[in-house]
Amino acid sequence: MPDMYNGRPLPERSPVLEDIHYRLYDQRTGAVLSINTTNCLDVLVKDVIDTCARHPEAELVAVQYDGPAWDTGGR
Repeated sequence: MPDMYNGRPLPERSPVLEDIHYRLYDQRTGAVLSINTTNCLDVLVKDVIDTCARHPEAELVAVQYDGPAWDTGGR
């Protein structure tokens, strides 16, 4: 049975496993509240929930980047 959304079937799609590099900011202050690289959207969602809990006053915004926050220098 296909996934349904608003009573309509969604087309079949394959999961994507590629790195997501992101930073979570407080939109009001510009402060970086969290950074991470993951290949799992669930990790990003959990990070957003946890960051909101730690900073309830923040107006959270997520920005995806083309590489990790830290240069690992080949390590």
